[in-house]
Amino acid sequence: MFPLGQLAPLLLLMAGASLSCEPGSATNSTGIVCRFTKDAALVFNQETSDVIQATFRHASFPDIKGEKSILFLGSVSYVLKNLQINNMSVESSNVDLSKEKGILISIQNVAATFKGTMNYAYNSWLLKIDNSLDFKIEAQTDVDLALTLACDNGRIALTVSDCMLNFNKLTLQLQKQSEVNWIRQLLTDFVSFTLRHILKGQICAEIHKMSNLLSDFTLEQAGAFLSDGEVSTSVELTGDPTITSEYVESWHKGTVFYKNLSVFQKPNAIPFERVETRMFNLWVSEPVINSLLYAAYLEDRLSLKLVDDDLLKVFEDGEFKNELNVLQQVFLAVPINDLMVKLAALRPPSILFKRVGTVLEGSVAIEVDVVPDSKDSYTALYMEMDIETTVQSSYANRKIHLQPSSNHWSIKTLKNNPAITLDKNIAKRYLEKFFSAGGLQKIISYVEFYITALLDKKGLQYFNISNTVLEPNKGYVTVATDFQFPRQLLEGFLRNFTSTISSYFQKENGEDSWDTKGNNDDFSNLNI
Repeated sequence: MFPLGQLAPLLLLMAGASLSCEPGSATNSTGIVCRFTKDAALVFNQETSDVIQATFRHASFPDIKGEKSILFLGSVSYVLKNLQINNMSVESSNVDLSKEKGILISIQNVAATFKGTMNYAYNSWLLKIDNSLDFKIEAQTDVDLALTLACDNGRIALTVSDCMLNFNKLTLQLQKQSEVNWIRQLLTDFVSFTLRHILKGQICAEIHKMSNLLSDFTLEQAGAFLSDGEVSTSVELTGDPTITSEYVESWHKGTVFYKNLSVFQKPNAIPFERVETRMFNLWVSEPVINSLLYAAYLEDRLSLKLVDDDLLKVFEDGEFKNELNVLQQVFLAVPINDLMVKLAALRPPSILFKRVGTVLEGSVAIEVDVVPDSKDSYTALYMEMDIETTVQSSYANRKIHLQPSSNHWSIKTLKNNPAITLDKNIAKRYLEKFFSAGGLQKIISYVEFYITALLDKKGLQYFNISNTVLEPNKGYVTVATDFQFPRQLLEGFLRNFTSTISSYFQKENGEDSWDTKGNNDDFSNLNI
């Protein structure tokens, strides 16, 4: 029952950790396989426009220096300072997957206006000019990107392997009209030509930085999503992700931690042949879920207390509301409002994934306490049970649903307080009747509520997931779903990372400047 509550957080499994990749060991050490289809990539593409605009707006451009010598006329030098983007728009974008090139993103008609200050000097035997003026650059370009994924110290590293900017328009407008016309024309022509090359290099570099910032932000969010209390699941990569024309797939260890100590169970081998049925697909090994159960047991999460209305809801018979419920029949002399029932796992439960369903095996202690308002509380009844139940699991309408298809249970221990007049044989018969008549299903309904509340706490509802499939097979479970990209996640990134982006770019750029007389960058990956 409880492991299914830990399955949904795995919907953000592209999280990283500090373990090196181990070439050749992916099959043996993989506990989780994650696959995004091309349809999922199209969903992410809906947000590409905002990310690209944020890239341009937050890019920090260094000073740009240049000098042009003119035969018999002298030389013109200039420095462009405080280059910033004012207005920007993106017409459309497309995404595709390629086995050879990786993730391909094509962005059409990126229009931007740059503003800044130009200091220039003209020196000749006849004339010297040293001046400063404002300028504006109007640019319009298409952007084509190729992104590759690799395993880097256990995390997913994103590289912009190809970046091409095709400028449909790039013009420089000087704001002062009093300059000598031929100098204005020279500056306009030469600087526009230089900017065409420099902006390509700088913008592609900023796209690379922004991509990794966004990747790191997503990984941090995934890490938070996979953690609750002292229990966490790190998903170190076991090899480089695979990109085909139909999907992107990655392999993860699925190590579970409790208080930063690993709860290790060697994962079963997930079948090599896998078929995706939804936009997002997960294959999770059985030991990963059992490790989560073990950690949950250590943190005392596998327990439940029932009092008042909750107690009545579980133990009253819906068909015979006027009759005494099972607790009232066992404890005739105790008011129902004075009773509290505690359920707790005696040992870590275990699960088996089979085609017929998820089989849960466990031992449970059930304690009935009398808690009167005016007197000290005491334990009236204690019993231990072994349970084996097969559960059919589903997720719909933002809720987890668990439906037992078969139950096997036996009462191993039954003790009562000598102060209570109680026939243990009668009590055992009443309790057996309760569990046989659906009592276990009522208790499972609280497990459903707990799991749904945990998923809501982690923000799963923002993904608007649909058509979800939870399909157990021998040794592993398949989780497949369609979804919509959560706008809140992107807005959080753009809102909270503005200062991070600025400081990141400033740190990278430092006080350096572009000098067109030298070589300030490697243009080997640029198509000019």
